Amino acid sequence: MICYGSLCSGIEVATVAFAPLGWQAQWVAEIDPFCCAVLQHHYPTVPNLGDIAQLDGTSLRGTVDVLVAGFPCQDLSVAGQRKGLMHADTTPTRSGLFFRIVELADAIGQRWTLLENVPGLLSSQGGRD
Repeated sequence: MICYGSLCSGIEVATVAFAPLGWQAQWVAEIDPFCCAVLQHHYPTVPNLGDIAQLDGTSLRGTVDVLVAGFPCQDLSVAGQRKGLMHADTTPTRSGLFFRIVELADAIGQRWTLLENVPGLLSSQGGRD
C-alpha cells in the first residue's frame, strides 16, 4: 500500500483520486476553516496537522511514500497579476508557500513529491521564476 501526506490540502481532491488505487492518507495539513470542516466530515480519522508554516518536517520523516501539495496560485495564475514565485510581494501565505513545501519535502524524505498548481507556474514572469 502507498501512504501519502497532503500539504495545502484544500478539500482533499487527492484522496478522491487516490482512493480507487488503494492509497492511504496518513495526514493532511490545512488551515482554511471551510476546508477543515470538509476534511473533518469526510476523513475524520485522518489527522489534520494544520499550518504548514508551523510543521516540523523531521517529525514526519518516514511517515509517507508520497508527498502531495497544491499550494496557492495567486501569484502565478493567468487570472491574477502573474508576479511569479520570486516577486517581493509573494508572501508565505500565498504562492510563496512553495518554498516551505520544498523545505518540508526535504525534511520528510518521501520517495515521491506531487505538486499541483496552475499552468502559470511555469510561465509567470516570462518563465524566469
